Amino acid sequence: MGGEWQLASIKEVAERVAMGPFGSSIKVETFVSEGVPVISGQHLHGFKLDETPGFNFITPEHAERLRNANVQRGDVIFTHAGNIGQVAYIPRTSAYERYVISQRQFYLRPDPRKVLPEFLVAYFRSPEGQHKLLANTSQVGVPSIAQPVTYLRSLEIPLPPIPEQRAIAHILGTLDDKI
Repeated sequence: MGGEWQLASIKEVAERVAMGPFGSSIKVETFVSEGVPVISGQHLHGFKLDETPGFNFITPEHAERLRNANVQRGDVIFTHAGNIGQVAYIPRTSAYERYVISQRQFYLRPDPRKVLPEFLVAYFRSPEGQHKLLANTSQVGVPSIAQPVTYLRSLEIPLPPIPEQRAIAHILGTLDDKI
């Protein structure tokens, strides 16, 4: 991916990297008919958040108690347990401004002056990105990425200038939309 590009660690280009809530924080009995949508693995099949399966919701008050698991447009969501290796971003055109990620996910909030969410998704969906992302996994029991937040922050990625990131993301995103 571009030999002349500089390398940067995720810690250098992210405003935040955080985990989803503790497993028992979101249960079926906490779901309500409307409120803050909960992102699960079924929403992470393409480059962008897939909203077609619909959502379960929790109350805004419950979402506030899970503040560290609240995500917004521009955030990149990863799955760290179960169907590991999934990655998608929340586009500016998403149906909601605020979501809560499930307990099997973690997220990265990119610094938009340094890296575009679309580029991060393109990178982490590439063979090189998937290899790096999944290099710290355990296949014992439920497949999972060990210490996902700490591990992701430590990863280095090739980092082209923003105009090149935009071009790469546009081409790959357009292909993904067609598929």
